[in-house]
Amino acid sequence: MASLLGALVAGLVSLEGALLMALFGLLYLYVARSMRYFADRGVPYVPPTPLLGNGADFLTRKRHITDVLGGMYQKFAKHRFFGYFDFLSPIYVVRDLELVKQICIKDFDHFVNHRIQLDENHDPLFGRALFAMRDSRWRNMRAVLSPAFTGSKMRLMFGLITSYCEAAVLTIRSEMDAGGQAELEMKELFRRFGNDIVATCAFGIEINSFRDRANAFYTLGKELTNLEGLQGLKFLAFSSFPRLMRTLRLRLFSEKMTRFFRHVVMDTIAQREQRGIVRHDMINLLMQARKQELRFDENDNVETGPSKRTMDWTDDDVTAQCTVFFFGGYDTVSTLSAFMAHELAVHPDVQERLRAEIDTVRTALGDTEKLSYETLQAMRYLDMVAMETLRKWTPAPFLDRTCTKPYVLEDYDGRKVQLQKGDGIWVPAAAIMRDPQLFPEPDRFWPERFSADSSSPVDSSAILAFGLGPRNCIGSRFALMETKAVFFYLLSHFRLEAGPRTQHPIQLKKASLAPSAENGFWIRFRLREDQRTV
Repeated sequence: MASLLGALVAGLVSLEGALLMALFGLLYLYVARSMRYFADRGVPYVPPTPLLGNGADFLTRKRHITDVLGGMYQKFAKHRFFGYFDFLSPIYVVRDLELVKQICIKDFDHFVNHRIQLDENHDPLFGRALFAMRDSRWRNMRAVLSPAFTGSKMRLMFGLITSYCEAAVLTIRSEMDAGGQAELEMKELFRRFGNDIVATCAFGIEINSFRDRANAFYTLGKELTNLEGLQGLKFLAFSSFPRLMRTLRLRLFSEKMTRFFRHVVMDTIAQREQRGIVRHDMINLLMQARKQELRFDENDNVETGPSKRTMDWTDDDVTAQCTVFFFGGYDTVSTLSAFMAHELAVHPDVQERLRAEIDTVRTALGDTEKLSYETLQAMRYLDMVAMETLRKWTPAPFLDRTCTKPYVLEDYDGRKVQLQKGDGIWVPAAAIMRDPQLFPEPDRFWPERFSADSSSPVDSSAILAFGLGPRNCIGSRFALMETKAVFFYLLSHFRLEAGPRTQHPIQLKKASLAPSAENGFWIRFRLREDQRTV
């Protein structure tokens, strides 16, 4: 009997071993077949690391994803596109600007969607946000939200921003030492600016994150945008394995975040409806949109009255748009602002020219008139500095799209490849904006390249920081307005200087999905001489 049992056990062990060997064999064949995807189609590519793909150096924290894509961009300079393995998923990376324009603008109907796929019922905030929406649902929501970001609406929200900037500057001044100096970390500083500005413009809530440093908006925002920890892994997984994450029904926003933002938005709306409160912010616009009270005039501005562009709204639809607006304002704007502060600190000549423009405007305004949206928009050098920062340090290293119907890519030599529905596309935005053929001396911070009388005018389509075509970032105008307003007030009071902790040149933090400085953005703030007695 014992010998029989022993034989059965041995047989089971042998069977288990055989099954494992078979599974490993099938996995090997699958991986090997996947790795031949571009070779079989005649598409140039770099042989990938098994399972990790071409992003192995990024995943093992050897290089930032911007540097990985930048190196491949340069390697395939003789091609309009090349292949990239995102783990095992093949991605077509389009490097030729004319082909980028064709895909994002002329042939947009072939590339309407992002790769991310979320169940809007299971992950109601991000799943119902404009960024994650697909096909006709995206078109409808985009049409409804576009009025919120017209010049007329920016003008109404601008007063909220300037009032906050004035208060924040006073708080910074109060924390300076006796010599009128302070060493500040820019990412932290601008996160607090962004947190408070978006809280007031999107949610109608007044916060001062410089005084109340652990308020719920700030702490949740930091958790939400921490792209080096668990949240970063989630973003990577949802980007690289969209179908798997949808199948597993995992959430990008935690239940705690969902409950918090839903409560804030619904409670604010209820109070405004009960008390008849009207405030010129995002919630007010969404309340109008929900009631079908927005329509466009001949200049695409908003007027009240019956709307031709309608859709059914749920509470989560309203909450989702506010939350993602908060996400963009909290992280994207703080990233742009941190890099801009660094460049101004290490290029004092640029800072002096910008300060001269600001002082000219301040003199014209006098002591009684406040900065207006129109005045800010007319400040050409401020705009040039912001645009050059976006070019050199774009917050989004690449754009992504999914092919929604068959499409043919053609290389310089006439070789063609057929894309099918579901194939992924990346546009290496950071690499394109560092291409010396498009931007001479690309590593130089030179705002004058955006001057109207520049000898080498910039192709506006090459500025890809906020995307291109119908699927560009709807909040780009707000982001630039906020950034420029903040620097108007900062440079009115302070000089930004490189200090002992300033890292220059900047080394990108390899562990972060978004571009960030390896050792932080440390800058010395010095109170201006003409402000010491104010």
